[in-house]
Amino acid sequence: LEEKDAIGLLLKASCLKSPTSDVQVEASRIVKELFCLPLAIDQAGAYIASGATTIRDYLAKYSEHNKTLLSHSEFTGASKYDRTVYETWELSYKEIQQRAESGDSHKASAANSAMLLLELFPFFHHEGITEEIFSYAAVQEHQKTSNPELPLASSMLDQRLLPLNKTGTWDNFIFREGIRILLSFSLIRRGPSDNVYAMHPLVHTWGRDRLTLNKRKRCCLIAYVTLSCSLRWDASQQYGFQRTLVTHVRANVEYLKSEDDENTVSYMDDAYVKFGRLLWQQGYSREAETLEIEVLDKRNKILGVEHPDTIFAMANLASTYRNLGKYTEAEKLEMQVLDARNRILGVEHPHTIKAMANLAATYWNLGKYTEAEKLEMQIQVFNGRCKILGVEHPDTIRAKRVLASTYYTLGKY
Repeated sequence: LEEKDAIGLLLKASCLKSPTSDVQVEASRIVKELFCLPLAIDQAGAYIASGATTIRDYLAKYSEHNKTLLSHSEFTGASKYDRTVYETWELSYKEIQQRAESGDSHKASAANSAMLLLELFPFFHHEGITEEIFSYAAVQEHQKTSNPELPLASSMLDQRLLPLNKTGTWDNFIFREGIRILLSFSLIRRGPSDNVYAMHPLVHTWGRDRLTLNKRKRCCLIAYVTLSCSLRWDASQQYGFQRTLVTHVRANVEYLKSEDDENTVSYMDDAYVKFGRLLWQQGYSREAETLEIEVLDKRNKILGVEHPDTIFAMANLASTYRNLGKYTEAEKLEMQVLDARNRILGVEHPHTIKAMANLAATYWNLGKYTEAEKLEMQIQVFNGRCKILGVEHPDTIRAKRVLASTYYTLGKY
């Protein structure tokens, strides 16, 4: 419904005649909270009309008891349709469930796929659920780690919707059959482009509310692992996909925390690293910082402080600190990274040179121009990059620009 029509329906169902401007404002707030869904608005109006609450107090009641208000038979709407909002969707689910028990194998397989999707989609963001997530996850790249003690999300991936065909690419037939069924019951809708879907926010909430606590935790974790496995290690995926994915990751993490008494997400090394990088790239540096601190702590304990993966985690966290303006913290970590890479890889290794450049940038941000020059950080970076990368490489040009800026700041024109 359009908002104007939705307000009219609510006021009629609430038996509120000649409403004041204040009542109109409250009605507008309610229909927006219910996303202008006619049945939900009709049901809210009947509840208000019963005298159980006023239109001014409805949203406060709804925020605490929305599951009850949308599902309990006593709160059906004023229309002749004698079903609650949640009952309506449960009827659809039961029909799909019956199809899953059918003797027709194709019909049953498609219904089972729909039921699986209905357990995952509520733990993504309700919009922009793209097929690409599943396509990438099906052909995930496993983390290359030398230590099997690191817990990995990739080892927990649910493959039921992700079969591969003979060429090693994702066979999306059964996935799309499940999508077809959900579309036919209007439990999802098509998005703005091909193979992108959305759920009405209230359907999205119902999808979680209908599950037991243990089932919610399990489904939320499956969605979390699927999102992790859809993200490439080499950051080669298009910006648009990454922008979509970060929205789902942030929503999923909030659902996970809400279901956990300790408000935490179980540590999985590959997921934490990839999500940390994604959050950093998409501008959520503080959320990235939280994940990267945990990665460094776990790798220190499991792999040891001088393991290459631990040093890599240290460098990532230092970059995030620098991005957040925490230059003192960044400096401390970058000095450790540079020392380790000098000893392990040698002074001319590209990773060592990158560590020099990072520390030089932090010195510059701290105003330690003399220290930067004294250590000849920028000069080493410039000379090293000329030798290894060539004078026209972007990193070489960047190093030259940083050195020129330092000379200018020091008055060495």
